[in-house]
Amino acid sequence: MIALKNIDYLTDEKGQKKSVVLKVTDFMRIQEEIEDLEDALELEKSRKEASGFKKWKDFLKEIESRKA
Repeated sequence: MIALKNIDYLTDEKGQKKSVVLKVTDFMRIQEEIEDLEDALELEKSRKEASGFKKWKDFLKEIESRKA
């Protein structure tokens, strides 16, 4: 979880929050966190849908044979 400090809000004439203003560094940290979460979800999905795994050596042999 990312702790953000000094968040500014843009409000309408009634004082209702309408937008958030973040520092660029905070925004970039949020983007990185989202990307990490997306990667974790994709990995979990792949594990659940996997029908089987190959040994690394066998995988490399298969790739090499395709190059030839």
